[in-house]
Amino acid sequence: MRIQVLGLCRFSLLTVSDFQTTGADLARNRAILYDPARLDLRMRWFENLCLPPLLWQTDPDFTLIVATGEDLPQPWLGHLRDIAQAVPQIRLMQAPPGPHAPICRAMLAEATEPGADVVAQFRMDDDDAVAQDYVASVRQDYHAIKGLMDGWNPVALDYGRGLLVQADGDDLHVSCALTHFWAPGLTLYFPGGEPRSVMNYRHDWVWRLTPTATKIDRVMWMRGFHGHNDSPHHLGKRIPVEMTQAQVHTVMLRRFGLEHQALREALTAAPGAFVSLSDQG
Repeated sequence: MRIQVLGLCRFSLLTVSDFQTTGADLARNRAILYDPARLDLRMRWFENLCLPPLLWQTDPDFTLIVATGEDLPQPWLGHLRDIAQAVPQIRLMQAPPGPHAPICRAMLAEATEPGADVVAQFRMDDDDAVAQDYVASVRQDYHAIKGLMDGWNPVALDYGRGLLVQADGDDLHVSCALTHFWAPGLTLYFPGGEPRSVMNYRHDWVWRLTPTATKIDRVMWMRGFHGHNDSPHHLGKRIPVEMTQAQVHTVMLRRFGLEHQALREALTAAPGAFVSLSDQG
């Protein structure tokens, strides 16, 4: 059985509507998304938080679409092209401005393998991360829940334990929490040939529309908060998990390969300071 693992990460994808910080005014959206300070910050999080655990997946058989606008300015477009060239799992796709959901669905459809029996789809932002065994877990856990797909399309698996990464000035605070259908911890399994995608479902409403299962045994994701998020962190319901900072830092290292002090320094570096792939191990 072929299970394709296919993800989508939007990097300043210029669209109309569907976001809290942007709307129907394309010129205003472009000014917000392509602001150099914002792009610098998003690239720093992408290269230092999101990308490294993807490079270190125990199962490297996956595809991550990095979706951006056709006119994303330099030097950020150049950085994304360099990353896509260096990392075979990453597929950079650019699109002209338009409605958000159809653009994303078209990209996922284009990257879907015609012969796959099951397509496991996930979505993440450029300031999210998944654990180094995420892809392997997605394939293994499908066999435990595949019976839920009988008569339904699709079935959703929610990894409900993760780390919240809060940047505040020069400080980086990380805590553990249990959550309910947050985007970076959610995988949707579709039968091969199914035209729908993860972008057909609001992540926080997916439990209303399709069978779901939840696992909270391991920390499986990290979610970044830094003042440029579309959804403020206080809007997401969560249950804190009591852990010392030393325990949290150990989990970061073991599950994501990220050392807290190095991550703090990278994420709070001066504007324009990028980390090259060769510096990431």
